[in-house]
Amino acid sequence: MEHREMIAVLYQFTIRQINFGTLILLFCLMGVVAGIQRLGYIDLCTLYLMNRAQNIRRIAYYLIGSSFFFSMFLTNDVALIILVPFTIGIINRIGASDQLIRFIVLETIAANMGSMLTPIGNPQNVFLYQNYKMTLVAFYRIILPYGVVAFVLLGIFIFILFPTEPIEQEQNITDTGEAYVIKHKLLWTIVFIVLFLLCILTVLRFVPHVVTFFAVFIGVFLCDRKIFCRINYGLLIKFIILFIVVGDVAQIPWINKMLSTMIVGNEVAGGILISQIVSNVPAAILIARFTSNGNALLLGVNIGGLGTLIASMASMISLDYYEKSIFADKKAYILSFTKYNILFLLIEIVLVLLLL
Repeated sequence: MEHREMIAVLYQFTIRQINFGTLILLFCLMGVVAGIQRLGYIDLCTLYLMNRAQNIRRIAYYLIGSSFFFSMFLTNDVALIILVPFTIGIINRIGASDQLIRFIVLETIAANMGSMLTPIGNPQNVFLYQNYKMTLVAFYRIILPYGVVAFVLLGIFIFILFPTEPIEQEQNITDTGEAYVIKHKLLWTIVFIVLFLLCILTVLRFVPHVVTFFAVFIGVFLCDRKIFCRINYGLLIKFIILFIVVGDVAQIPWINKMLSTMIVGNEVAGGILISQIVSNVPAAILIARFTSNGNALLLGVNIGGLGTLIASMASMISLDYYEKSIFADKKAYILSFTKYNILFLLIEIVLVLLLL
């Protein structure tokens, strides 16, 4: 009995808290993106973009704008998994390492703000849209103004922060030093496109996570086992730790009691504040237990994705990729991230006060 009780306790406070669906999807997406990168297509896209863009500001408009719109349909996590490594590659090529932090920070803000504009853009939207049986009309009535304002702000920030210095042509053709020797490249290109579409169908809940996992695992294994070494396992471990910690905190009696008395009527403020501590996905799931006002909660946890580094778990993806770049300065990144996120958050809060 003692062993059974220990297993039950272990399940209750550790394994039960982990969202394995999210972890599987992250693994699959990172595997597919790493495979596409191994095939050389990210480098080709990098060269194409640099040859079209005449200056750093135009590149910023392309990349940050792509982050905003990709996240609406591919989720904020997927947008950042694709674009942050892509951005680091471009910055390395054009010799603009002093701009790297601004690029990644604004791409992260763009992904978190763009993703709130569709019911499938991020996990909390999927949960709240289904949990409160929302309609598209009700959804966009509450969320659209804040997404539009965020998009306009991003455009203004890009115009102010990024220079119009021309990109030198000789920097555009700098080689990455990595040789792509995968045989049957066309075949594997088709395979990875299919695997990527399979990941998207899993996000939309048309295909089970387990099916996608085995498909990606087998595809990567048969294509090139070196791709497994390019997957960011450290990020997966961070997500596991975060799930466990957040889940255990949510079960503390006094926290449950406090929320039950404070949340009703203060869903927007509660969503913003709690997101800063446990991130917006757990905040949405936790607060939904105490309120029937899904519209206000939707607004609170989406705006709450701004602010601290942990406010949106997608932000951890950007930080983790940045830490592995050759120009990484973690302290400078966190300071810049916090500065711009708080500024965006304050502007969105002012808009809340004007519209609600």
